[in-house]
Amino acid sequence: MGVGEYATAFKYPAEEECLVRRLGSAVIASWSVLPEAVRDKLLAEAKNAWDREFHVANLGDRLEAIARRRSR
Repeated sequence: MGVGEYATAFKYPAEEECLVRRLGSAVIASWSVLPEAVRDKLLAEAKNAWDREFHVANLGDRLEAIARRRSR
């Protein structure tokens, strides 16, 4: 990511991290009923999202693996 690429990213304080995780869990729980276009948009956003943990190895593959598990 280059400078300024996170300018429009959703950023949150540490004390709200539990809320962000809960929203993420709700999306994953609802994954199988979301339209494919919405799923694609969510995966794209997740791959580019700001996070305190900057480098996650194989991020895209790992996100898609979670999505596939919920698509069954």
